[in-house]
Amino acid sequence: MTLDPQLVTSLAKKFHTPLYVFEESIVRKRCRELKAALTYPNTVIRYACKALTLRAILSIVRDEGIWIDASSLNEAKRALLAGFEPRQIAYTGESASVGVFNELLEMNVSMNCSSLDQMRILGQVHRGAKLSVRINPGEGHGANNKVNTGGPASKHGIYVDQLDEVRAIVKEFDLKLDGIHAHIGSGTDLDHWLRIKDLTLDIARQFEDLTFVNLGGGLPVVYNPETDKPMPLNEWGERLTDSFEEFSKEYGKPIQLQIEPGRFIVAECGHLIAEVQNVKRTPAYNFALLNTGFNHNPRPAMYGSYHPLTLVAGDGRELTGSKEYVIGGYLCESGDIFTRGEDGELKPRAFPEIQVGDLMVTGLVGAYSHAMKSEYNSMNLPASVLLQTNGTAKVIERRGTMEDVIRREVDAF
Repeated sequence: MTLDPQLVTSLAKKFHTPLYVFEESIVRKRCRELKAALTYPNTVIRYACKALTLRAILSIVRDEGIWIDASSLNEAKRALLAGFEPRQIAYTGESASVGVFNELLEMNVSMNCSSLDQMRILGQVHRGAKLSVRINPGEGHGANNKVNTGGPASKHGIYVDQLDEVRAIVKEFDLKLDGIHAHIGSGTDLDHWLRIKDLTLDIARQFEDLTFVNLGGGLPVVYNPETDKPMPLNEWGERLTDSFEEFSKEYGKPIQLQIEPGRFIVAECGHLIAEVQNVKRTPAYNFALLNTGFNHNPRPAMYGSYHPLTLVAGDGRELTGSKEYVIGGYLCESGDIFTRGEDGELKPRAFPEIQVGDLMVTGLVGAYSHAMKSEYNSMNLPASVLLQTNGTAKVIERRGTMEDVIRREVDAF
């Protein structure tokens, strides 16, 4: 998804750069596509809100009838502030403490335990509590181990060879196990989705009294049209519907299908507008440096992720010529580069002649960019603007200030 150059220029002039821009229409479109594809009548779609937890986005998702998967206590609290009911929120976190679990239980959100220790803590805090468990089915998917959510190299979930221990803890604390959860993985194609789905249903068959099976998220998003493929949503939905209708008949009662995409719902809605502030060269590369960095979009630095980059002339000139540039940020870090591969090597891209004052728009930053932002180098955080379906632009998060950077220090001293 690209923004009109005139719109980019006007937004940059009105709200300054760097600037996050989120499109309401795309969030709604993706929610509706999911609902249309999944015709199985007993389905709950949860938004994995760690992808983008802005209240304005949460409110749009809630309005579309999507529920929430929260990965922390504060994400659950933010969902409540956005108007979700406790029954619409499920907690799946990797850490646990008695204090956190007590708060979650007081909030009355659904508990999904991802370790045997979490199960024990839940049992100690509330004997007889209802829960689901996240199982690592022994196979996962991701571009590398940094984003893999299953298999022996993944920290997520209770490994599939520990099901007897799950049963023992359930019995010890009289817990009510009503759901099985297994996260499919990041950017998974249809065949892999269906394979992990089958593994998950095989695990579910080993437990009685279930009410749902949650297949997690992992729907692919096309970041790079040359390498990435979209999910055939209709076929995906039909296959899941057929599987759960058959499984429910075998199980003897209707079993709810749950999924929890994050990236798919919000990735394409987000853009990051920045200004070119330096153009320089070495004997090997031409560099164009922006007034943003991995503190606003860490995915290229962390994972070597590809994001589309679009140049907009700052002075309105016609863009001409073609030259290879490495696009970098303003941080005092050699790794602050937006055009690199998964191997970490610089990968220049062709652009028209770039000048200081031009604007560069990074696309598909709706998922895991804003959510992982930081104030590294004591840089202020960008403002966030929502392009509403009525055509207006609304500030949904103000720009950071120096006072924000040091606020907690001031409070301490």
